[in-house]
Amino acid sequence: MTLYSLGIHDIDCYAFREAPHLTKSQKLHQAILPDMSGNSPSRFKRCPACGMLLNKWEESLHGLTVKKRRYDIGVTYDGVVVVSHKFKDVYDGAALTGLRFRQLPDDPMFFDIYPIRAVQFDSERRRTQFISQCDVCKIYREVVGANPVMLKSGTMIGEKEFVRTDLEFASRDAKNPLFLCGEEAKHALSSAKLAMLDLEDDVTISD
Repeated sequence: MTLYSLGIHDIDCYAFREAPHLTKSQKLHQAILPDMSGNSPSRFKRCPACGMLLNKWEESLHGLTVKKRRYDIGVTYDGVVVVSHKFKDVYDGAALTGLRFRQLPDDPMFFDIYPIRAVQFDSERRRTQFISQCDVCKIYREVVGANPVMLKSGTMIGEKEFVRTDLEFASRDAKNPLFLCGEEAKHALSSAKLAMLDLEDDVTISD
C-alpha cells in the first residue's frame, strides 16, 4: 500500500486573527514562522490559561477570504486548509472519500476541508517532540517532528480515501494534522494538475 502526504503552501491570510502590520523583512519570514500578533476576535473559543484554540476545526470561518486565488489548495497561517471549486470537482468526479467540505461564508469560490477519519502517528518511532503542555486544556504549545511520516502498525487507508494524523504539528494557532491519501486519490489529483499541490511519497507504516 503506497500512501502520500499533501504538501500545502500558504495563502497569505489568517482564519482566526486579523492580519498583523508587518515590515517587508518580517513578511519574508511568514512561511517559516507566521506572526501571530494580530488581534483574535472574542467569538473564537480559547483556553483562558494558554490561549490555544479549543474548537478550531468547528469554528465558523466568517471573515476569511483567500488572497492567493490561483491556488487550488492552500493553507492559512493558522492551519486551515482551503481548496477551490476545481479541487472539489476533481474530488467528486473521481468519487474520492474522506473529506468534509465547508464553503467559506464570505468567499464562496473556496471551501475549507478537513479529513473525517484520523490515523495514529507513530510519535515514538519518529521521536516527535511535545513542548510545553498547558495544565488547563492539556494542549501542547508546540509539536515538532512530522516528516518523514510514520504511522502505527496496522494502519489502513483506502485507495480513494483522505485521512489525517491524530497528532497536530507546528506551534500555537498554526498547528494542524498532516493530510494523507491513497494511491487512486493521488492519481486523480495529479492528473488534474491542481495549482500548488505537492504530493509526497514519504509515508511509512511501522512493522
